[in-house]
Amino acid sequence: MNNTMKTKTVYFTCLTFLLCSCTEKQLEPINTSKDKPSQVSDTRSERIPGGAVISFVLPQDDNVLAVKAVYTLTNGQERESIVSFYGNSLTLEGYNDTLEHEALLYTVSRAQVLSDPVPVKFTPLESPLSKTIRSAGIGSDFGGAYFTWRNEDQVMLTVEMLAENENGELQTARIVTSALDSAYFNIRGYEPKPQKFGLIIRDNWDNVSEVIYPEGEMITPRLETPLDKKLFSIYKDNNNYLTGDATFVNWEGRDEYMFDDDVATYGHSYTGSLPVSITIDIGKAARLSRVAFFQRYGANAQQYYNWGNPRRILVFGRLETPPSSGNWADWTELIDFTMIKPSGTNSDFTVCTDEDTQAALNGHDASFPMSENPYRYLRFRFMTSWDNRPYVHPAEISLYGEYAE
Repeated sequence: MNNTMKTKTVYFTCLTFLLCSCTEKQLEPINTSKDKPSQVSDTRSERIPGGAVISFVLPQDDNVLAVKAVYTLTNGQERESIVSFYGNSLTLEGYNDTLEHEALLYTVSRAQVLSDPVPVKFTPLESPLSKTIRSAGIGSDFGGAYFTWRNEDQVMLTVEMLAENENGELQTARIVTSALDSAYFNIRGYEPKPQKFGLIIRDNWDNVSEVIYPEGEMITPRLETPLDKKLFSIYKDNNNYLTGDATFVNWEGRDEYMFDDDVATYGHSYTGSLPVSITIDIGKAARLSRVAFFQRYGANAQQYYNWGNPRRILVFGRLETPPSSGNWADWTELIDFTMIKPSGTNSDFTVCTDEDTQAALNGHDASFPMSENPYRYLRFRFMTSWDNRPYVHPAEISLYGEYAE
């Protein structure tokens, strides 16, 4: 027999051996014992907002794979929390009371057999939802109502803002999901007449508040009007811009085009670097509700959210005549606004959906903090542009509120 024949004979012999040796294997527990595993011991509970942390000592039992807690929430939901044999504690969350509760702790064997239960009693601290409900407030805002609350535990909460419809019934006007520790939101578009507003807050465990009303249940929205742009002017001290301010008269732009009620015209800062700022005298002191920013469309900016359209804008205010030094310490910061797309494609400035376009046509609103303080001078500081260009070209700025005089 030559070498080639010997090699083939060995190959087929080995292949036959391997094929004959292979049998189907079933995935089964490493330990098939159906005996109950040993229980945990030395259980202790630590109170936390809306629940407890339960610690324990594992038994000396190699058959234990995990520890599971079974408990029932305030709203009647049964929940489970589980940890592997590497852990020594379980966190139980979702309670909305401060009553005494009981959880049952089980060890789980490798064959998925449960031990006898070990009961553990605990009393939760006040829940994040309860604390947030106590902090909630509703008040009159321009054209509607404002809603505030504190979420000191910074858990995810869903807040439903309600307003009265034409039939006198409360209906959802806005829904916000947030973990902010301090929140301020508003709804607008309502007549300045007494009407009902409300608030419902719920957490991730289906605990929900009753409808929260303002004091007296009724609120009269404040009258919101567009401020008269004919009174606006670029503020200069002896014909000089404030130190640090820039002209917007470059590349067919003009300063006054930013408030001429024509979104086809625009101001254009010099090609240099950002941020750049400009100061406007609105003509009369006013309590401000919101500002609307409009983007340039056309020429090199072939679509919105592109080229030198502003993206992040700071707004500062003063009542008194500003000093020529332009020192920012002499101004009150009122707004830090970053423009976003409704489509969520903020990282790609080449994408502009129909929804994004409509938002740009409507103007991007930024709210002033609710205050009785009037302002006459506003300073706009343009921090970034959409395409990271070293200049900005805002098309129009509109202001709303009520005159103080």
